[in-house]
Amino acid sequence: MKLLRLGMALLLLFSLTGCWSKLELDELTFIFGMYVDAGTEPGTVELTISTPLPNRLVSGTQGGTAQGKSYSTVTKTAHSITDAIIMIQKDLSRRLEISHIKAIVVGQEYAANGIHELLEWCKRQPEIPQGTYIMAAPGKASEVARLSAVYEQLPDQVLRNISELNLTYATTIRDCLLAEANNMGYAMNYLSFGVKPDEKEQGEPVKWAGVQGVMLFKGMKMTGTLNSDESRALSWAAGDLSGHLTLPMYTVVWNEQDSKGKASALFYSDTVSRKVQMTADGPVFHVRLKGKASITLFDDNNTDEAVDHNSLIQSKLEEKIKSEVKKALDHTQEAGTDVLQLGMLLEWNHPKEWKKLKERWSDYYADRARIVVKTDISIVDFGASK
Repeated sequence: MKLLRLGMALLLLFSLTGCWSKLELDELTFIFGMYVDAGTEPGTVELTISTPLPNRLVSGTQGGTAQGKSYSTVTKTAHSITDAIIMIQKDLSRRLEISHIKAIVVGQEYAANGIHELLEWCKRQPEIPQGTYIMAAPGKASEVARLSAVYEQLPDQVLRNISELNLTYATTIRDCLLAEANNMGYAMNYLSFGVKPDEKEQGEPVKWAGVQGVMLFKGMKMTGTLNSDESRALSWAAGDLSGHLTLPMYTVVWNEQDSKGKASALFYSDTVSRKVQMTADGPVFHVRLKGKASITLFDDNNTDEAVDHNSLIQSKLEEKIKSEVKKALDHTQEAGTDVLQLGMLLEWNHPKEWKKLKERWSDYYADRARIVVKTDISIVDFGASK
């Protein structure tokens, strides 16, 4: 009995040993943003990390306070991303922690050379969230790291919010890896970046970032870019592959025999369906876009009511959306980048035909793939004034 009690006491003592591998928060430096550029020397990579400064972060304040910036950036150049991380770690007094990363930005030159190393590195780091957003910069990614976080505390929060708004694309590391695993193309937000010299924050000109379009990728290399209108259309056609487009706005104009005017439509519902049909000449892909819109602007020289032009506005919207989607898809075919992943659609529905085309799918998509675009638009709200 005494031995049993002694054994129980020992077991209880063992449970009080604590966590031998613990790390206190004030011993860590959290990487919130990563910016990847091609190095000046061939075969090198320039890596910039953005980390918050806890001693300057105060709840309810903006990124720029009287104490200075609430974040810091460190840049190192090495022959690999891993080497650059190690070099950065040597200059820091805290251990780097990457599990809270919010956004990754790649520079245009690095994207043109290929982002294989970056994706491979992300794939082999279990602590990196696969839902981390990835986007491309018009020049050097490190410049974007210095944007002014006017509405947020950190630049990385700005970039994350831009993706989460789903105004165009919301590409994640997971999306890129899945597309590459299936030998498909993909797209990511192509940022714009500039300086407003007339606006100052902490005595420095405000640096801003936005989205000017999307960048296309095939085989982990950049194949081209699309402008804002084409990107919006492609995002709608991509549907869940792009993170779902949010509130697209279209404006149409008309100049008929007795009527001249314009109207703007805000879509609060937009869906897409993609199907493949086998014909004697090969597969034909059908992309059908459906949407419900609210008229937010109407102007006509005959002072007619908007509801009287319902069919005209609807046909103009369908014509414009169809034209933009077709133009965007034509550019993806010129680049040989199957962003809609129609090859996977063919594999799911006609595996035998896919086996014949699998090895040469990129060339087939670029030269022979037939894509039919259809639209189904309805106007359900003309506002308070009909």
